[in-house]
Amino acid sequence: MTQQGKICLNENLMWFWKSIYFILVRTHFASNLGAAARVMKNMGFGNLVLVQPQCEVGIEARALAMKGAEVLDQACYCSSLEALSSTFNLLIGTTARFESQKHLLITPRKLAGEILPRYSSGKIGIVFGPEDNGLSRDELKLCHWWLEIPTGSNYAVLNLAQAVAIIAYELHQTTREQNITPALDIASPEEFKRLLVHIRETIEKSPLTRRFIVKRLLWRLQKIVGRAQLEKQDVNMLHGLLTELEKFCQEGSVNREIAPSTNSNSEEN
Repeated sequence: MTQQGKICLNENLMWFWKSIYFILVRTHFASNLGAAARVMKNMGFGNLVLVQPQCEVGIEARALAMKGAEVLDQACYCSSLEALSSTFNLLIGTTARFESQKHLLITPRKLAGEILPRYSSGKIGIVFGPEDNGLSRDELKLCHWWLEIPTGSNYAVLNLAQAVAIIAYELHQTTREQNITPALDIASPEEFKRLLVHIRETIEKSPLTRRFIVKRLLWRLQKIVGRAQLEKQDVNMLHGLLTELEKFCQEGSVNREIAPSTNSNSEEN
């Protein structure tokens, strides 16, 4: 449906695009920043977050951004990706780092067509690292999914603005063709964080600490919880289950402490 030559998008789709944030971490070149803002404007996205930018958001960036300068004007700033991560329902980290672990990576098309529609009521961040080395391993660990843009050669490292353009285009084209509807009552990032804290506390109180590396287990559980698109009722149910497990572990610990003394008494008798 068109009006005066422009495509009229349904309200759900416009709302969905507004829930997507492009997060640029330690960007070095103003030219890349401006070009990224311009293509975001081209594709209908307006949420830009700058994490410790290493360049000036000034004349050069605005010259490259053209009418996308308003995206720069409205950009949010943050001190670190870690500080930002707890405010998002879903974080997707872009990388060309893991050539030998392709099974861990998704493509922009899969992100747009299969994953994001399940998070239509959440706050979604797509994270881009600096031009020289990309996102660090610790920063990638904060992300629920890792995304790679497939290339036709062994040189898979794209220019920052090019990567933003490809992903923005895929999101724009794919989501326009889908019937995006608001999801159910999805838990907030704060509720996810409290659930992960409860999971960690329960694991630390249980015999599992003897069998697993807790830090690695929690990292995997963070990804599982983030990808699961849990509703508020789901989170409440899991809190209840964890509380019961804690009680069970406490009772088991008491029984194990009592059992030896009971056995020793019976032997004396």
